Amino acid sequence: MLRTLPPLPTPTAERTVVLSMDETGARDAGAYVNRKAYHHERVDDFVRHGASEVWTVTNAGELVPHNPQLHLVQFRVLERNGLPPGPAESGPKDTVMVMPGETVRLQATFDTCRGTYLHHCHLTDHAAMGMMARFRVS
Repeated sequence: MLRTLPPLPTPTAERTVVLSMDETGARDAGAYVNRKAYHHERVDDFVRHGASEVWTVTNAGELVPHNPQLHLVQFRVLERNGLPPGPAESGPKDTVMVMPGETVRLQATFDTCRGTYLHHCHLTDHAAMGMMARFRVS
C-alpha cells in the first residue's frame, strides 16, 4: 500500500501552457510553448515564491505526444481531460505524458528556491526545436 499524500495547498494562481509544434516533418520545423520558441534571454513566466499554482497544459498537436517537465519542483496531476488521474499518476511527478489533443491540469508549489528555471518538453528533440520556456521564482 502506498503512503497517503498530504493535501495540496489552496492554489494561489493559475496559468495555461499550450505545447505545439510543426508536425510536417520539415527540417526547419519549430516547437513552441504558448506560441513562442525558446529564447535564452527571455523570461516567459513570473512565479511568486511560495505560490501554489495550477497549470493547465494542453498538447495542441494532432500527431505527437509531449512530456512536459518543470525544473525546480515536483507537481501532482489533478486531472487528465477533466477526469481524476489514474493510480500511476497519483504521486509527485516531474514529468507527465500529454498525448495529442489532451489537457492535463497539475499543481506545483514553488516554496523552495528562488531563481530562473526551465519548463520544457522532456523529449530532447522537441526541446531542441524550441519547446522550452523560462520561469522566474521571486
